Amino acid sequence: MVVLIVDGTADTRSARAELLRGQEHQVVEVSTAAEAVQWANTVATLDLLITEVVLDTETFGFDLKDAIKAKFPSLITLYTTHYDLAGYEQDMEGAMAIATTTSDADFLAHVLTALRGSPHEVVLPPLLPPGTQLGYYQILERLYIERESETYLAFQTTVQRKVALVLLKPELNQDAAIVRDFKERERIKARLSHPRIAPLYEGKDEHGYIYYTRELPPGQSLDELLAKGTQFTERVMTDVLFRIADAMTYAASRGLNYRPLGLRDIYVDAENQASIANIFRPPAATPRDPVADVKALLDLMLPFANQGKARGLLHELAHAPHDWGSIAHKLDDIRSDMSERSLLRRAESEDLTEAVPMKKRWLFLAAGILACIVVALLGGLTGKGLQDEKEKPLAVAMIQITPATYTYQTDQQVQLQAPFWISKYEVTIAQYARFLAALKTKTTSAYDDPNQLIKTSHKPENWDASYAAAATGGLFNNQKISLNSPVTQVSYWDAVAYAKWAQQRLPTEEEWEIAARGIKATLYPWGNHPNPIAANLGDDYNARGKGGETDGYNFWAPVDKPVGDTSELGVMGMAGNVQEWTSTWATHPELPDTRVPVLRGGHFAMKSNPDLLTSRHFPESAEEATLARGFRTVDATRK
Repeated sequence: MVVLIVDGTADTRSARAELLRGQEHQVVEVSTAAEAVQWANTVATLDLLITEVVLDTETFGFDLKDAIKAKFPSLITLYTTHYDLAGYEQDMEGAMAIATTTSDADFLAHVLTALRGSPHEVVLPPLLPPGTQLGYYQILERLYIERESETYLAFQTTVQRKVALVLLKPELNQDAAIVRDFKERERIKARLSHPRIAPLYEGKDEHGYIYYTRELPPGQSLDELLAKGTQFTERVMTDVLFRIADAMTYAASRGLNYRPLGLRDIYVDAENQASIANIFRPPAATPRDPVADVKALLDLMLPFANQGKARGLLHELAHAPHDWGSIAHKLDDIRSDMSERSLLRRAESEDLTEAVPMKKRWLFLAAGILACIVVALLGGLTGKGLQDEKEKPLAVAMIQITPATYTYQTDQQVQLQAPFWISKYEVTIAQYARFLAALKTKTTSAYDDPNQLIKTSHKPENWDASYAAAATGGLFNNQKISLNSPVTQVSYWDAVAYAKWAQQRLPTEEEWEIAARGIKATLYPWGNHPNPIAANLGDDYNARGKGGETDGYNFWAPVDKPVGDTSELGVMGMAGNVQEWTSTWATHPELPDTRVPVLRGGHFAMKSNPDLLTSRHFPESAEEATLARGFRTVDATRK
């Protein structure tokens, strides 16, 4: 057996290590949690962890156990303590505890008792053997076992993708408290929407099994990369840490609890972009210490930076008491400095006036003059200059939806009694700019909904910069943008005010879905079969701005593209591009005391799935505004 002893008292640690070596165990002894995590990251086997409950002023043995168990799921833990641990049963998760002052004989007896229950001696078969069909999920293999659950790699046959399936052990189904806690964690995970946190797909309670499925983050986990001996450069280490910290800051700002990050929770893809598993839980009575957790993450990353600047970066960050927000800010500053240095080096390497001999400069000058003449001649022959290549703003277009019987959701039949007209396209930046211009001649609240909270402006965040880029066909957030891009960063109240100004309104949920699915009630606007190039969706989304290789767009597309995202009734952009506000309010499924306006449709960062047109999405409030959210309007009075 391989045993790791973590104890800050050298004499106690050494004496107990010698006792276990006398029992022919392989023993490693360290004094701190950081040393323990660093050593555990370098080995392939660890059977027993013996640790003090309180290691220092910032670290508990419970956290150390969680961090190491992420790599060694079958780890046995034995705690030593000076304290009464009543009330800490949930943190101990069934592990044994002994007094620090216990005799050598009692110490060895407790170790023997712990090892008798070792899962290394009897590995139970998976509850769901490979090949098991659970709903529309086929089990491929068991990934790991936890105290109350087992996690599997499964294949979702309906959309042909691999997922992680987390199953509550069936023998616990009759324990109401455990089931309640499991489902509460499921609800918390479902509420999170961040590009670097693996989303939860769905929860199920069927055929005697309670489980949920979640995304498998792209790339390889850190434990897989560690086994390959992967090393990160300073730039890659900075990017990986920043994306982890950004995701953790997002969840921490919502007051969520979480278990410590382990090697199996962090994934890095081929482009060195990091994402994390959904490790989040409901708020706890005792909140976590984010400073200690950041320090544990930095220790976790040490094996990937054995030398050079990357290791120096980790040591520099570890010297300051960072929480998740401050370390994300610090890493973002470091990334900016790196980019500026890179641009300076590129500019120096491309200084042609220094690099090109004098005779060749005349050739470059002549070629440039000739190119200008050719462009001028082409402009004269075609009647167009280069400035005319910018997209002209689209005119407002409305599609009539005629009375008929339509299918809503799965099988509800809706009889539309009167026609209505819905925007063919999502509202554009150009159209919203006219609304803002009109507000300059009105009072601030001229078009406000009477139910909204106090709001001083309907100007979206960063509007001046985004509009300037759109007006010139330039870049915003390093993404191509035009006046025909959808307006985003608008709240529900902004959308309502615009619609009122246009003498229209927002569509109801039913109107939106009817326009998207048509008489045939198709799964997608174009039919019932997935088409990766038909809509601007997130299968090729890349937060660093390098995506779009499948559908042609990484962030926003002009509202009249891709043309494949057109419904049977002629309405465009319902499957993707940006998600859209509706006028329907409903109770938030995770916040039973809160009513919010419902959102419909997919967006550029959402992966394609057959529920794009029927899924209901719930913001945390009507004030929420994001880069992936816009709207369209309806006119029910037109004749």
